[in-house]
Amino acid sequence: MKRTISFYLIKEQSVPVLICLAGSVFVLITGQLLQLMRILFASSCSVTDIAQLVLYAVPRLFLYATPMASLLGVMLAFVRMNSDNELIAFRAAGTGFLEFLPSVLAVLIFVTGLSLINAVWLLPASNRAFEGKLRSLGRTSIPSMLEEGVFISTIPKLVLFFRSVDHTDYVIQGIFIQDQREPKQQVTIAAKSAKIDFPENSDAIVFKLYDGMITRTSKNMKDAQAVSFKKYDFTLSMDEILGEAKKMLHSRGEMSISQIYSKVKTAVSKAAMIWWSLELEQRLAFPAACLFLGLLGPPLGSMFRQRGRMTGITVGIGVFLAYYVLLSAGRTFGYNNIISPFLAVWAPNLLCIVLAIYLWTKLQRETPFFAGRLLSRLRLYALRRNKQRAVEP
Repeated sequence: MKRTISFYLIKEQSVPVLICLAGSVFVLITGQLLQLMRILFASSCSVTDIAQLVLYAVPRLFLYATPMASLLGVMLAFVRMNSDNELIAFRAAGTGFLEFLPSVLAVLIFVTGLSLINAVWLLPASNRAFEGKLRSLGRTSIPSMLEEGVFISTIPKLVLFFRSVDHTDYVIQGIFIQDQREPKQQVTIAAKSAKIDFPENSDAIVFKLYDGMITRTSKNMKDAQAVSFKKYDFTLSMDEILGEAKKMLHSRGEMSISQIYSKVKTAVSKAAMIWWSLELEQRLAFPAACLFLGLLGPPLGSMFRQRGRMTGITVGIGVFLAYYVLLSAGRTFGYNNIISPFLAVWAPNLLCIVLAIYLWTKLQRETPFFAGRLLSRLRLYALRRNKQRAVEP
């Protein structure tokens, strides 16, 4: 009988967890594509290119989706069982709330294992592949941006103008460039002709300018300099072309656990050691959050019935947001060397396990919560006051 109940509970939890996981990943992928929309529209990318980008982004998004899916999926399963009075039937049959723990742990440990495998092995490789694909799309976006007679401002802090363009040989007649990448000065370049060069084994694109002039003006307009040239190479790196898209990936996200651990051991300064220690702890703490956050699902789900399903979902999302806020605050404290990197990253998980122990114990003993007793007393007090007012003439 216990085995039958355990398999039943595992099945009831698995479906909502998978649905929540798929929904979370889909929402995160949509947000990712919206951030990359400028690159996708500017480049001549195909459906295959977009599919590859989505595939490479899934492991990173999966890392953030699994904790929320574990919490919401398990909680919704218990909301459903509570609304159908199945939890009451289990208790009437002598099944205590703690007897649900093995089946809950089976589901959560499986999800945690998947998240850990993803974080340790899949995430670094996918991040490298994602950035490589993004850079290749950045290269292909250049020819599509070579529009004649139009001021082009798709590249951050640059404005380009081409009078005529030969798309076959990438030869430009009449080119104007306004460069605002330097914070203290503004550079304007005008040239009679130019040719675009794509150096091999390089992430840069070079505009070879001929017969032109460079004008540099300070921000306060007090200083100016003009230089004429016969030939000038204007170089753009892929980081500058991609702009904000590059910031979505950090080099440390492309490193394996062993490489990050090596960086911690060989750090030459305390700031560097803290930086790499936080990355190492976070790479392990986020998969563990699937277990710790998921353990909050059964007691939270047991507090809501079918009519309160949306309330339960709101509470679950609120718990996850609180977790993420605590994690962000902890990382800030860790970067500033206020607390240790371990405590900065693992404090939300420790708080979750303490709260989970408290909730599971209360439901096992079937004792009312303090907040519930307080609300009952306030409700009773309000009813008495209404009766007194109704009796008074």
